[in-house]
Amino acid sequence: MKTTIIDFICENEKIELRNELKQHISKKFYKNLKSSNTPIYVNGKILLGYELIHKGDHIRVEYERNEKINWPLYESSIDIVFENDNYLVVNKRSGLLSIPTKSEPFSLYQEVLYYLKKTKQNMSVSILNRLDKETKGLVVIAKNRLASYYLSPTHEKMIRKYECLCEGIFEEESGKIITYIDKNEDSNKRFVSDNTGKLAVSNYKVLKYYEDKTLVEFVLETGRTHQIRVHTSYLGHPIIGDKMYGNSSNINLCLCSVYVSFYDQFEKRQIELRIGSDY
Repeated sequence: MKTTIIDFICENEKIELRNELKQHISKKFYKNLKSSNTPIYVNGKILLGYELIHKGDHIRVEYERNEKINWPLYESSIDIVFENDNYLVVNKRSGLLSIPTKSEPFSLYQEVLYYLKKTKQNMSVSILNRLDKETKGLVVIAKNRLASYYLSPTHEKMIRKYECLCEGIFEEESGKIITYIDKNEDSNKRFVSDNTGKLAVSNYKVLKYYEDKTLVEFVLETGRTHQIRVHTSYLGHPIIGDKMYGNSSNINLCLCSVYVSFYDQFEKRQIELRIGSDY
């Protein structure tokens, strides 16, 4: 049984408890509290959602749920860039899945769980910005449900920057790509469509020109699968090493998550992290 503890002070005068709660947690999490009949304490006493509370009142919730881990854990050394009580940011290596599959049951998810078990921490985690297997770089992991809810949806609550080395020379030094991205029915490959699939928005700027390739920074406004890979191919400059959307013979995909920034509601501060891509 895992427990998520919420502690905060009421910020409003003469407000219903449920309305104060909704200012601190997501609607989905509040529904979970109601459906599980989780008691909500105000100044040490259990109150119902419709009861009035006052500015300065202490609110505490202890939400318990069963956690089942169905994947085997294995020892591996993870590259930790940042850690506090609620978030863990790691530098994922290329060639590692973010989450396991039946055909490939080894992933960053299990390596993180092993680390948390070894360090006697809560093992309820959520990977917030999943990277493709071939993509390396910064991955943000929430250590509990509330931490995950605070950064949901990720594309609105988190700034993510990527660097990629692309084939050819970009004609424009910066731009915004707005398309729809759809999925092939018989494969995991995505493609730009006219009006089907999901909206995908990418901002890019050139960082450096080489003789026959371009180093580009991407900032995403949406989080579609293979979004940068599809958009660079759409521009006619696929990422070097991308065998799915280009014709590169390079061994490694030259795409790296180099920067993440998000506001930590628990510590009331902005977390900003950057690594180099080595491109």
